[in-house]
Formats: sequence, structure tokens, C-alpha cells
Amino acid sequence: MRIALLRFRVGGPGGAEATLQHLARGLTAAGHQVSVYGAGLLSNDAKLLGPQITYVKVPVCGGKTGRLITHALNTRSMLQQAQIDVVFSLERTLYQQVYRAGDGCHREWLARRAPFLSPGKRLLQQVSPFHRVMLWLERRLFKSPELKRVIANSRQVKEEIIRHFQVNPAIIKVVYNGLDHTVFRPLDETRRQGLRQDLGVSETDNIILFVGSGFARKGLAYLVEAIGQIKNEPVQLWVVGKGRVGNYQALARQLSITAQVRFFGTQDEVAPFYQAANLLALPTLYDPCSNVVLEALGCGCPVITTAANGAAEFITPGDNGEVIDQPDAIPLWTGALRHWLDRSRDPRVAQAAQGAVAHLSWEATVSQTLEVLEEAASMGISLGGGTGT
Repeated sequence: MRIALLRFRVGGPGGAEATLQHLARGLTAAGHQVSVYGAGLLSNDAKLLGPQITYVKVPVCGGKTGRLITHALNTRSMLQQAQIDVVFSLERTLYQQVYRAGDGCHREWLARRAPFLSPGKRLLQQVSPFHRVMLWLERRLFKSPELKRVIANSRQVKEEIIRHFQVNPAIIKVVYNGLDHTVFRPLDETRRQGLRQDLGVSETDNIILFVGSGFARKGLAYLVEAIGQIKNEPVQLWVVGKGRVGNYQALARQLSITAQVRFFGTQDEVAPFYQAANLLALPTLYDPCSNVVLEALGCGCPVITTAANGAAEFITPGDNGEVIDQPDAIPLWTGALRHWLDRSRDPRVAQAAQGAVAHLSWEATVSQTLEVLEEAASMGISLGGGTGT
């Protein structure tokens, strides 16, 4: 098949960008012609994808909202001139036969975010041109007669799409993200202690790990507050990811835990942090299915996260972590952190964590995705000069 794969940004630290690269390479390896339509720098994105994948630069202009609109318009125009069998979008655009809702449901995100905003910021969210356009694109996408199949990366996202847009459940398939078990795996105790020493951690130190970009959405402030409640214990909070750290450093100073909070920035290799940590804590306001949860579990690291995270579907409370209803329920977070720090050295916890994601692989994700694309292509889809199979 000739597959057009749409995503505004190909490179970056986020899980969506990593998923795009895995899917593009996997579909190409399966013998299909993949063209990725993106708005990044041609040289950078083409290099990330490799020579076997065609990268098509989509021109965009304006600010954040303008780029969103021009990307959708220009992608549609370019596809009308292309020889394509199926259009597979990882973005909210104006034309796609298959949509992968890896970013979740924007309407749901705004609803979950609103209670945590001040009245002024809630008003700004309601009138924001960017959010208005995003909601319009999302609504149009799910009502489009061209849309044949939807891929959700968690049951949570599938349920949100059905609830908000009354999409026929029969056309939505849940396909979880993959996991590379050669990278995200536990270390034996000797190697783990050596890694912790290299990172400057003593045997008695407890490490609570936070991994994510977009600190506000991921609830970092609530985690810092919870650490402030256990500051007299031998515990450190490690923050890995992209975001402005000033407000969180100020909060740490206010709580007298500056020495216990370390910011590592974006890391090319995150697995060593999971392997060294006692647990991962992610008090996210909304996550369709956080890759970092899957990665941490793969490394045998227990996870505490919120019920607003699709990846909570992999957590069995009491066995490999905890699911807390609200990100700002500080007493619950404090209690859960203490409980799982005490249990984190139990080998049965590591086994339960690893076992929860043992079935995930990028090969399976690509295979399941390909089944959906073939179903859509078999329905006689055509676009411009392309002819459906």
C-alpha cells in the first residue's frame, strides 16, 4: 500500500513523536510505501525517519493557531495531488481515512483542566482561538464521512470519543503503544546498585522519579507538594523532561526541599533513571496513555498515577502501583508515596510491574495498526490521483 502518514511534528521529546517514528519504520519494513507529511525542518525530519521513508514538507505560517490551520489546509491540498491508497493521520486534520487518537480527546482535556485554572484562565481557555480551532477540527474529524477507522491508544480514549462524539464503537480499535524490552528492562541488583552509585545515590536513598514534558499538565507541582510532606525522610525527587523549572524550584525553596529535588532536563536515555528509581510518580491532569508509565513498568519500577491516565489500565493497585483519583489530593499522594517506597524493594513488586507490560511490543503495535489500515483501504478509498485497493 501507499500510505500517507500525517503528523505536524516528527521529532521531539514526546511519546507521540516516538510512536510516529516506530510506526513509519515498521510499516516500511512490512513492505509498504510510507510518506510522512510534516511541518518540521526537512533536513532534520528526513534524517530522523531514514532514507526508506519519504518526507513531505508541509508549508505552514503564522502563530500557533495559524500553523494549525495552514497545516490542515495545505496537507489536504497536497494529498489531493498525491498517489495514495490510505491516509493515516496522527493529527487532527481535514482529511484522513484512519485517525490515531494518540493525543487523546481535546474536549476531554479541556474539561479536566478547567477545575485547576483560575477564573481568569478558565475564561481565556474558553475564548482561545487555538482551542476553538482545535475543537472544530476534532468535531469535524469524527463527523467526517471519509473517516473509516479510529485507533485509540487506551480504553479510556475510546470511551471518551464515544461519549463526546457518538462514534460507532465498531470502528474504534484499541492499539496500545509498543515497548522495547531490550531497553526497558530491570537490572540485577548488583548492576542496579552500580548505576545508583554512578548517579550519586546511596543504598539507603529513596528516589521518586517524575518523567514528562509539560510540567503543568503532568501535575509536577502537586508532586513537589507531596514531597514536602515527607521531607524528613531519606527521599529525593528526580525530574526528567522538558519544561520551565523556575516555579518548581521556587516551590521547593518554599517547602525547604531544594536539596531533595533535582532537575535533569531532557535525556536521550531515560531507562537508567527508571532502573535506578524506587518508583515513578505521575500526578497527571490528563494523559491518553503515558509512555513513561509503560517504560517504568517494563523496568520493574512501580507506578503511582491518576485515574485520568489511560496507562492506569496497566496498574493493578496493591501489586505494581496505585491509581489516585485526583492529582491534587496531596494527603493521598503522600500516603501512597510512603507505602510504595516501603514496598519498592520487594522483588514481587518488580515482577508484577514487568509482567503487566510483558505483552507489549512495537512489532505487535505495527501489526495491529496495519490490520486497521488494510480494512480502511479495502473500502475503495480514493483521494485525488490515488486509487484505493
